[in-house]
Amino acid sequence: LIDIEAYRRVWVRKGHDFSLPLATSRGCPFHCNWCAKPIWGQRYNAMSPARAAREVSTLKQLGATRVNVLDDIFGLTPGWLEEFGRELDRLGCRLPFKCLSRADLLTDRTVLALSAAGCDMVSIGAESGSQKILDAMEKGTTVDEIRAAAARLKASNIRVGFFLQFGYPGETRDDVES
Repeated sequence: LIDIEAYRRVWVRKGHDFSLPLATSRGCPFHCNWCAKPIWGQRYNAMSPARAAREVSTLKQLGATRVNVLDDIFGLTPGWLEEFGRELDRLGCRLPFKCLSRADLLTDRTVLALSAAGCDMVSIGAESGSQKILDAMEKGTTVDEIRAAAARLKASNIRVGFFLQFGYPGETRDDVES
């Protein structure tokens, strides 16, 4: 239904890799009080790592040279990322990709698995640099965890992006500048 070649040409003409999207999961078990969780509830459902790797293989066959993972939290289930990397290797379909995660989930093991699977950018839902605001949001993460996660990613040559919110109720200029 899509003229994939026309779509690819637009990406390439703009000087970009040909990126196609991949969604491997839906939902989030966390309790951030500002989130759209009523859409999915607090359940988390993910396809198997083998199926996700087959999806990447299909994207590669369509000509993709990179993948944009759309999951709110990529690879939340323990061991999922390691298995995903092994399946990519088995299928010979590793492509660079970007994904989203939470600072408290980006442990040494997780970052190593992301790097081994081909991840070259992670956007962290940091939301704020103020612990007061993170606590008010019921984010469940700390500013120190955000800093540590960013350092781990950078040490593994994975670029880091941040999702930030401004104007949360009770936020002051000092909170924004922290």
